[in-house]
Amino acid sequence: MIFDKANILVVDDDQDLSQFIMEFLVKEGYKVSAAGNVNDCLYRLKNDIFDIVLLDLKLPDKNGVKGIAEIKKVSPHSKVIILTGYPSVESVVSTMKDGAVDYLKKPFKNEELLNIIQNNIDLELNNNILIELGKKIKAVRKEKGIKIKQLSARSGLTDSTISMVENAKISPSITTTYKIAMALGVHPVEFFEIEKHKKWTVSRKQERERLQFHDSDKALEYLIKAGRNSQNEIFISYLGPAQKSFDEPITHTGHKLGYVLTGSIELELGEEKVRLNEGDSIFFEAIIPHLWKSVENRESGILWVVTF
Repeated sequence: MIFDKANILVVDDDQDLSQFIMEFLVKEGYKVSAAGNVNDCLYRLKNDIFDIVLLDLKLPDKNGVKGIAEIKKVSPHSKVIILTGYPSVESVVSTMKDGAVDYLKKPFKNEELLNIIQNNIDLELNNNILIELGKKIKAVRKEKGIKIKQLSARSGLTDSTISMVENAKISPSITTTYKIAMALGVHPVEFFEIEKHKKWTVSRKQERERLQFHDSDKALEYLIKAGRNSQNEIFISYLGPAQKSFDEPITHTGHKLGYVLTGSIELELGEEKVRLNEGDSIFFEAIIPHLWKSVENRESGILWVVTF
């Protein structure tokens, strides 16, 4: 995947601040989108999966406190982090009760923003690891026909401790994990081999879908085509000399990463034009109107990775 970090939604009516946060977090490897109010936020949450929502407390359509409940209803798994220039004990307590996990005072330093995001991502990761660890221990125990009381007697741990480990209620120490593993007759490392089977897709050259446009040298060759189980689309765009990708600029959700394989192109991004030569790459939000064309009277080939 292009994005191995969180997908973040910034909800703030301050466009300059939103743009700054987006550009900063994208450079840090995150996938980032923006919304100017709660209603726009809810629309985006219904059409995409966001790990974290950075929510301003004061928005034009409704304040952040009221918005949290609606956000959690639409996207229960999203972690809501409050951004506020006027923090108070009352507002902090209220937002936490409504489902926020943390808050950040404006103005903030870049490092503070990164830390608060990473801390909540690490917490989610740790929770997932504990859940999978508990499932693995329970599966091994049942496979061997061992009851919790028997495992307790063998390991020297209480029934309650073993039950809480299996149900991810506590984080077991290395010693506790070792005792359980020895009592079950397995090596502790087996408990952490959670993702043994990796999935992959092979795209054979002769089997790829290729779209050839009539009366032109334009063509699209799909390496990976977006489908039900994929949020990525990867293709090579071939253009003849001086040809454009589209008659008019297009926009869509997600992000685009382009890499020029051969030739040179001129990429139109909104009101700006960017020249890219062989070996150059570019990354941008696909909501920006865009198209590209070959320059220098040469053919061009551009590898595009699109994330939705």
